[in-house]
Amino acid sequence: MSSSPAPGTRRRRRSALLTAVVAVGALIASPLLLAAPASAAVPSQITLASAEVGVGDALTVDFATDRPSTKNWVAIYPASKPEPCDACGMAWAYAPGTSGTIQLPTKDRGGNDLPAGSYRVEYLYNDGYTRVSEPATFTIAGQPYEGSEVDPTKPISLSVMQLNLWGKSTDAVMLDEIGADLIFVEEAQNGAAALARDLGFDVHSTGGSAAVISRYPIVDAGVVTVAGTQGGWMKAIVQVGDTQIAAYGGHLEYRYYATYLPRGYAGDVLAPGFPAEWRGWNKLSAPVTDVEQILAANDASGRPASASALAADMAVERAAGRLTMMGADMNEPSALDWTPETADLYDHNGVVAPWQTTAILRDAGLVDAYRAKYPDPVTHPGFTWPADTPNVSVSQLAWAPEADERDRIDYIFFAPDDRLALESTRIVGPKGDIVRGARALPVSDEEIFTPQTLWTSDHKGLQAEFVVCGEACQAAAEPGDLVVGTPSVTGTAEVGATVTANPGAWTEGTAFAFQWLIDGEPVEGATSSTFTIPANTEAQRLSVRVRGSLDGYAPAEATSAPVTVAAAGEEPGAEEPTVAIGAQSVVAGGTLKVSGSGFAAGTALRIELHSTPVALGSVTTSAAGEFATTVTIPAAIPAGAHTLVVILPDGTQLRSAVTVTAAQGGASTGELAQTGGVLFGAALWAALAALVAGGILMIRRRAQQQ
Repeated sequence: MSSSPAPGTRRRRRSALLTAVVAVGALIASPLLLAAPASAAVPSQITLASAEVGVGDALTVDFATDRPSTKNWVAIYPASKPEPCDACGMAWAYAPGTSGTIQLPTKDRGGNDLPAGSYRVEYLYNDGYTRVSEPATFTIAGQPYEGSEVDPTKPISLSVMQLNLWGKSTDAVMLDEIGADLIFVEEAQNGAAALARDLGFDVHSTGGSAAVISRYPIVDAGVVTVAGTQGGWMKAIVQVGDTQIAAYGGHLEYRYYATYLPRGYAGDVLAPGFPAEWRGWNKLSAPVTDVEQILAANDASGRPASASALAADMAVERAAGRLTMMGADMNEPSALDWTPETADLYDHNGVVAPWQTTAILRDAGLVDAYRAKYPDPVTHPGFTWPADTPNVSVSQLAWAPEADERDRIDYIFFAPDDRLALESTRIVGPKGDIVRGARALPVSDEEIFTPQTLWTSDHKGLQAEFVVCGEACQAAAEPGDLVVGTPSVTGTAEVGATVTANPGAWTEGTAFAFQWLIDGEPVEGATSSTFTIPANTEAQRLSVRVRGSLDGYAPAEATSAPVTVAAAGEEPGAEEPTVAIGAQSVVAGGTLKVSGSGFAAGTALRIELHSTPVALGSVTTSAAGEFATTVTIPAAIPAGAHTLVVILPDGTQLRSAVTVTAAQGGASTGELAQTGGVLFGAALWAALAALVAGGILMIRRRAQQQ
């Protein structure tokens, strides 16, 4: 058996064990204590040498990161775009390593100076769009673009143009000749900013294909980034008077050109699952007329999805109170153009195709500006491609040289709004087209405006004339109220006599039209200011209705008080207004019929119960000067003698005595009541007595408690 150690022995063992543990800890920690302290990790950040630069000045950017990569990069973005994205950035540069300094030009991707405004620099990771650090904001100082001065109280003309530039240096003189205020361009690249500069306009461009150029200020801008477009939808918020327009420019995917399939050509349909023959742009073994296959290839382009994204963004802008419109080369025909009526035209080969992109926009409530004015695709095909561009060989213009490849693929769409009116549309460019590899004259006499300046695009453009009338304009356009006079019949109202209509005092400048009435009914042909009274009207009532009109005012009518026609040689007299009540007494809370005659037609009357006035209602007399109505006597009216009063606009009162009796269960004082008065003396004394009794009771309770 073993025995337990003595207490002193146990204490010595614990002390030795503690000493050993401390020694081992010191041995382990000593190399760490002797080593040099590690430097703290550098947080990722960018800083700008200045938060404000001038137009065209470079921006100095210092960067540092603990996530270095040779493909880290910095880029300028508009302040209106909250997140970094493809195609919506401006100038950029790689920022390799853990730290460094970069001189970043304040330019768009096309090398054009960025306009004055608010921007930010993003520090992004490894050729992607994940942030390395928080962005840094800066301002480009300069005089903001002010645009044309307009009067917001007047309608504002807005000429909208859509044009694919074909990457050419389109002359600003041509656009000035066309006279557009808002221009959507595609295949623009560097050309958009140059055109805007030469025109003296504002511009929104990221240096890609699509851009928006505007005579009116662009107060905000962004990009709706979505597949199926070439760089996204360029969105510019344009200020026109007191109205903002969200204007979208776009250039959609040019491949998957499914409109070629029925014409016997491949449209470069690249997605898997389609025949290999459909890749590229060569002639097919036979035309494709299966609509389901054609639409499937078209859907694979992403164009329909881009239309859905556009419609959704437009809906947000409309909810914010903005007008919305777009101009785009959509590289797709319209569902309104490939119809049964055109199935055997233009090498459609019997195909009726509800092309999805335009159908989506239509179903979203947007209006095709050209088809709104010219709904028939047979008489007005509206072809925009391929155009008979002068000084360019046909081989550069035709992609399907053995087919009729004409189509309308360029558009202006807008959302209907009370503030926006479409006045007209027209095609702009050469009159001719390219058909089966040859130049051809147009197939219809639709309007095509050809500028004198040399045309350089393979597309024709589209121009739409709008009128913008915002809140101030609509308020100014609302008609005012005429001051309406009181007409009367002057002259002797007897058979055979000629009387004259006196319109009374109206707003100065009011023009009048007249209609004479016998017993309230119009006399055929009696529409002049004078009237000769026929023989068969003796003892009938004669009056005249006067209609007044004046620009800027709502028309108004008034009818004279009738006069009774006398026999020849007798003295006629005007009928005096009279009022009758249905009963001499009425129960409080009950109803009472009131009628009258002899008033001027259309007279507004007030009905009250006196002595203390209580309003019972209002009524307007008929064309015959009569009225009949029912009024309710308020239940609170005390029983007694009262007076029903009918009051004319000039204050004249027609009075009828009436007795109000108490409702069943009610009490009567037996004295003459004052209408609107309340007998509350007894109730007041009862309330005071209750208050005194309550006070006495409270005093007694306190005494008992004490």
